[in-house]
Amino acid sequence: MAAPSGASSSARLVLLSLLGFCVALSRQESSSSTDSCGAAKLAVASLVPFDTAGFRCAANWKQQDFVLRYKNTGPSEWSFVLSAPDKGSYVAVGFSGKGAMVGSSAVAGWASNGRGTVKQYYLGGKSPDEVAPNRGLLKLVRNKSAVVSRSGRLYLAFQLSTDYPQPYLIYAVGPDGNLPPSSTLQLPMHQSMASRAFNYTSGMSSSAGAGDGTFPAERKHGLLAMMGWGVLMPIGMITARYFRQLDPCWFYSHLAIQVSGYAIGIAAVVLGFRLNEDGLRNVGVHKALGIGILAMASLQVLAILARPDKTSKVRRFWNWYHHNIGRAAILVAVGNVFLGLSIAQETNAYIVSYGVFVAVWVVAVAAFEVKRCYADDD
Repeated sequence: MAAPSGASSSARLVLLSLLGFCVALSRQESSSSTDSCGAAKLAVASLVPFDTAGFRCAANWKQQDFVLRYKNTGPSEWSFVLSAPDKGSYVAVGFSGKGAMVGSSAVAGWASNGRGTVKQYYLGGKSPDEVAPNRGLLKLVRNKSAVVSRSGRLYLAFQLSTDYPQPYLIYAVGPDGNLPPSSTLQLPMHQSMASRAFNYTSGMSSSAGAGDGTFPAERKHGLLAMMGWGVLMPIGMITARYFRQLDPCWFYSHLAIQVSGYAIGIAAVVLGFRLNEDGLRNVGVHKALGIGILAMASLQVLAILARPDKTSKVRRFWNWYHHNIGRAAILVAVGNVFLGLSIAQETNAYIVSYGVFVAVWVVAVAAFEVKRCYADDD
């Protein structure tokens, strides 16, 4: 039987790439956070000045690993515990009626030398000078606030006296290793911030200004990129390599699928450049890979325009270029889709769904390659 062709080696590379990304994702999930909504009990429950049993939990700002626990603990009383990585900076959560930072009030907390500090601030403007300490419209319950630093995380706990908190939460994290001075309590300019519409009944949140939040721009970008680069391109490759007996249908099908994937991919790239990148980790690598995929896909489109005749002596060099650039684009695209899902910290349903597609695609490629080998042997 004939030796396995280049596509069989490509299939093995795709499978190894998939396994590598799955291992990386699992390691990232296991090591990036020591607190999650899946925990049976709050790790610092004994150090919080109120009972935290039965609190609801929501991961409202996944890019910064913020976890919010809350509960209506009494008549006109709401209790909150915000958990975030302790990077030697402050963390803050504000409450707003319209999702705007300016004009809202916030609770900020930080830990220094084993002591925690909790202060209310009125966000009168966007510069540090306009953020006034010990002022604001929130009614904090006295002696019911605390900050605890434990196992690399900061826990900001406080109670508000209110019938119902305002519907928008403004999250902020300060610059690493930069705490407010004890003399003025002035907050340094935040390193990153986010505004989230929050439903206290369902625990669901969405980016402010995103309508009902069920389909934010980040998810549109991800789904477009997944469909264009990560689904249509691999399907187009299968059409071209394994269905040549259906001439000329295979060619027009391959062309239609790849052009559609290219158009959808361009839409994903344009939308991606318009996204707010505040707080996103590894987004530079993801963006660079996306630009690389766009460049390789553009070369493929140009290759169609410069396609030599079958009888031309340079046709075999064109075939080598077209086939291998396409395979490289698919490999990078699959990896970048998984990287994008990891950066966005999407739900496991998206990761598993795309993983199933890639696994099915790899099995299909392997099956077609075996069939080709037997056909060549005959």
